[in-house]
Amino acid sequence: MLNKGELIKNQFSEKIRKMVNCDLTTNSNRLAKLMLMSVTIAMCFYFLPTKEVLQKSNNMKLLAWSQLSSTQPDTEIRSKQQNEEKLLKQREDNCRDYRISKQAIYRLKEYWSSPIVVPKYKLIFFWNEKSACTYWKKLFQFIQGINNTEVHNHRNGLTTLKSFDTCEIIKMMYNESWVKAVFVREPRERLLSSYLEKGRHQHVMYQLCRVNRTVTFYEFLEIIKNCKNGHWDKQVRIPEYLYEQMMIGKLSEISSFTERLFKKIGAWNEKVVAWLQSSEKLSTRNHRKDAKSKLLQYYNDTKSEDLIFDLFSEDYRVFGFNMTYYNKINNTTT
Repeated sequence: MLNKGELIKNQFSEKIRKMVNCDLTTNSNRLAKLMLMSVTIAMCFYFLPTKEVLQKSNNMKLLAWSQLSSTQPDTEIRSKQQNEEKLLKQREDNCRDYRISKQAIYRLKEYWSSPIVVPKYKLIFFWNEKSACTYWKKLFQFIQGINNTEVHNHRNGLTTLKSFDTCEIIKMMYNESWVKAVFVREPRERLLSSYLEKGRHQHVMYQLCRVNRTVTFYEFLEIIKNCKNGHWDKQVRIPEYLYEQMMIGKLSEISSFTERLFKKIGAWNEKVVAWLQSSEKLSTRNHRKDAKSKLLQYYNDTKSEDLIFDLFSEDYRVFGFNMTYYNKINNTTT
């Protein structure tokens, strides 16, 4: 079937044919009909393009609109992505001057052991399990007005370095206005405390290390070579040079270090003193006494101590712990 345009064109063509075949008897009639024929032909070709011309014209228009609708958003998206990549590169360039390895950043952002950040006092505090961590977490909750009974849980209300992006962490670590502090414990005392709490219980060792038996203290020391856990991992967790500008506190001086640190950050006041004097809060430190009283019982020869000196050599070197054997210390004091 012919479409409407083709039908009209054919009708015009038929009229033209009839006019050409008619008898043009007079000059005036001939001239008028020739003019009419010329106008008709012009109108036919101007207003009634062929099917191919219409299709080509429509396709060209559709292509233009499709290009406009498809390339416009793509251009905007590409432009936005390029701007974001540029900003990210600038941030990376700003951080590139500082040398902290990806592994160190990973350790700083570890889920359970990430250092505590106290923005109000610009403090970054490196805590360690089995090193009075309960005491420190409760104290930092107190000075920030965090009323939360959770302590060893990510819902304890405390901010940690894992909440910041890599560039922010690097800038904070190198910013001298931020106080960095670390609190540690003598490795032999800390490992014995870990053994008494975890290592001598068969079900705990199976859960943590897949060792389904009761182990001796020396066996425990051998097992933890390949069984990593925050309760007995080394306390040096980042490049050693970063500890050079840190305040280092030890369990043996916890009271004096607390005062020194809090005066440094401007958090030392009567309320903190009252909190520290509270027997309820100080009871969080009682767990360490059991391990300390049993040091000579478990370190009755140098074998276990030599193994610890080797496994935790970084802790002894960075934090300046004494490597004298306990039996020698005891002989000199008796």
